[in-house]
Amino acid sequence: MAFASVITVLLLQATLVGPLTFPVPVSLPALLVIVVGIYAGPGVGLGLGFATGLLADLGSEHPAGVLALCWMAAGGAAGVVGGLALERGCRTRGVAGMAAALGAASSWLGAMMLAILGSHAASVWLAFRNLVPIGLVEALLGLVVVPIVRAMLRSQGIRSPRPVAGVIGRPYATR
Repeated sequence: MAFASVITVLLLQATLVGPLTFPVPVSLPALLVIVVGIYAGPGVGLGLGFATGLLADLGSEHPAGVLALCWMAAGGAAGVVGGLALERGCRTRGVAGMAAALGAASSWLGAMMLAILGSHAASVWLAFRNLVPIGLVEALLGLVVVPIVRAMLRSQGIRSPRPVAGVIGRPYATR
C-alpha cells in the first residue's frame, strides 16, 4: 500500500503538480511523507521519507541522497511534532498548516543543500524567495492530502499504535 502511494504521488508530482505550480517548487511527495509522519509517528515518517526521497533522487538530475536526507528529517520531525499536536486535538486545518510549514522548511533545506553542492538550478536567493509561496501552496494541498492519508491509515490498519504515557512507574499503554 505504501509503495503504491509513493509511486502515485511521484507520478502526480511529475505530471500535474509540478507543471501547474511551475515557478514555485511545491513537493507533493514531501507533503505525503510529512502527513504520514504526523499520523503514524516518527519511525514510519523516517522510513517513508528516506524511501520516497531516494526514489525521487534516483529519477532526477541532482546528486542522489539530498531529497532522501531532507524528507527523512521532515518525516521524523513531523512524527515528533505531530504526536504533540494530535494529543492536543488538532484537526485537518491544523495538521495541514503544520505539514505546510514542515514542507516549506524541508524544501528550503533541500534547496540550500543543492546550492552548497553546486547544483545548476539552485541558489540561496531562490531558496529564500520561494519559502512563503511553497508554504501557502502546500497548505492548500494539505487540505486535500490530510483527509486522504488519515482515511488510508485508518482503513488499512497499517498505522502503528502511538504510545500514550501513563502515570509515572506504569508501563506505556497503546491506543
